[in-house]
Amino acid sequence: MRLEKLSVRDWRNFALGSLELEGKVTVLCGQNGEGKSNLLEAVYMLVGFRSFRTSAMSELVRWGAASARIAGVLVVGGVERKLEVELSPGKRRSSMDGKSVRRDSAALTGASVVVFSPEDLQLASGPATERRRELDRAVFAVYRPYYREASDFERALRSRNSVLRRGESRGELLDSYDETLAELGARIVVRRRGVVKALERDFSQTFSEINGGSAAMSYRSEREVEEAKDEAEIRSALQARLLAGRERDMARGFTGSGPQRDDLEIKLGERLAREHGSQGQLRALVLALKLAELRYASQGNGEAPLLLLDDVASELDEERRGRLFGAIASTSCQTLITVTEREHLPELAGRVDFVVKAGQVRRVEE
Repeated sequence: MRLEKLSVRDWRNFALGSLELEGKVTVLCGQNGEGKSNLLEAVYMLVGFRSFRTSAMSELVRWGAASARIAGVLVVGGVERKLEVELSPGKRRSSMDGKSVRRDSAALTGASVVVFSPEDLQLASGPATERRRELDRAVFAVYRPYYREASDFERALRSRNSVLRRGESRGELLDSYDETLAELGARIVVRRRGVVKALERDFSQTFSEINGGSAAMSYRSEREVEEAKDEAEIRSALQARLLAGRERDMARGFTGSGPQRDDLEIKLGERLAREHGSQGQLRALVLALKLAELRYASQGNGEAPLLLLDDVASELDEERRGRLFGAIASTSCQTLITVTEREHLPELAGRVDFVVKAGQVRRVEE
């Protein structure tokens, strides 16, 4: 896929801004706080209908404005699409070619984004919630209906937790929620298992090339769920775990079993990376994971996704930076990169540079 044009109004610190994306690589250069990352966030919102930086929509609308608007022209599967997202307090409206469109619309199949930010460099050593979010992004990049499945699960989970916090002990109500959570949760486990299996070989091979040594990853659930072989068995195992832990959940006021507690386990040899990996090894692991995700999305969609690199060049050492840009050069993906110093980047074919300052963007004329 390809992004041809992007325009924003009252988005973050931009009153108005627009980009014509002509090259394979678009570089946005500016000091911290000038707005370069805000443009990448706008691209992610346009394609994925959410931010990769915050869940609070109020943060996305420029101070003093009533609403924000993002518009763009995408080419997906050889078809030109005009997308628009408008945000106002508590509301988000999305349209494609002038008609309302949902995030999981089949018409958007193939429209995907892979984002890599400095915060992602903590994936291997940070909390499990970030690794689960990374897996969910990878699933969504190839299977957009996953958004609806995950949203339905989260809604049911919040409802069950609300019942638990109120101290309601009606068994039939919790039985109903347990059945729903087991059904929806089994689907999530199957999707996540599938993406880990698809990523694992490429991830291990890429890490070996970047850093040397062996690395592996696996999706970890509670023992009974891990032993389940298919969706039906997973559903039964999840439901049994919810029932077995009901008294404990009622005492604590939240649900302690299910895919919301699972993790992506990453190992260096036989050791857990988050406990034994050096800083260099941990960064190499994340780089390998992101490159595997990029290739997975390309293969799954039949065309390369957009790649957003948010100020990661300065965070990587010279060798790993070279590996990253060498891998990018070998793909057909359109890439948008933010940097504080243009000198951090090597020469890249099809590169067009822009300077971002105080919510304004202008092309650099060589």
